[in-house]
Amino acid sequence: MKISIALPNTVPGADGRLITDWARRAEERGFASLAATERLVYPGHDPLLALAAAAGATSRIGLLTNVLIGPLRTAPVLAKAVASLDSLSGGRFTLGVGPGVREDDFEAAGRAFDDRRAAFEEQLELLGRGARPGAEGPGVPVLVGGVSAAAVRRVARWADGWTAPGLEPERIVPVAERVRRAWSEAGRAGAPHVVALARYTLGEDVAQESAAFVRDYFAVLGEEAEEFVAKTPRTAGQLRAAVSALADGGVDEVVLHPTAAALSQVDRLADALL
Repeated sequence: MKISIALPNTVPGADGRLITDWARRAEERGFASLAATERLVYPGHDPLLALAAAAGATSRIGLLTNVLIGPLRTAPVLAKAVASLDSLSGGRFTLGVGPGVREDDFEAAGRAFDDRRAAFEEQLELLGRGARPGAEGPGVPVLVGGVSAAAVRRVARWADGWTAPGLEPERIVPVAERVRRAWSEAGRAGAPHVVALARYTLGEDVAQESAAFVRDYFAVLGEEAEEFVAKTPRTAGQLRAAVSALADGGVDEVVLHPTAAALSQVDRLADALL
């Protein structure tokens, strides 16, 4: 199983220096990829720009959006940005992308929330044809996010793999099985790349900072935010057990997103899982 780590691009206190230091350290410690997530109306760095900075600071490690909210952009704008980052990074980029679930992001972007599913499928169609405005060569690998029946269908039709939040095998593995079945029924060769993602924190010295961030990030969900605080793995043992169970269930890669802007989180995660 591949173990990847996300940049702290939405975590308070993560400046440009930390982003590039984090990227270098993650590459040194042997993580498979660096990921970045997206929320438009939440403070933080744009995921594509954060990954571009990481690309300039590294030479080997993969780069992944997990996930980008595709319909915040038009299809040609998304395709151009994806092609640019892939070219500038020497072909290291994978696009993890989803239709989005939070209406405030779409209001801020001036995009129609109710039209996002159709817009998303238009984007996948364009990317699936290998269309890369301003660039040549094969298209960028695409992972579709989500756990709905529509997400499963989109993976089978257009994508190279599937990504979804959660470290619980009972939640991830059954959907992964449906993805593989739909893939086979669509006559696709090989198998989809299956990715699980979750947040983590390691160390009592960052526990309060981590809990405050998770609580604030999910505040829009009201009381449910506390559930996300409680579910965030806090020990190496918890992480190892979760990752082992997912590996047994056929998950190919786990991406861990930090909840504290401390470079020590890279080393602690590497010590726990690599």
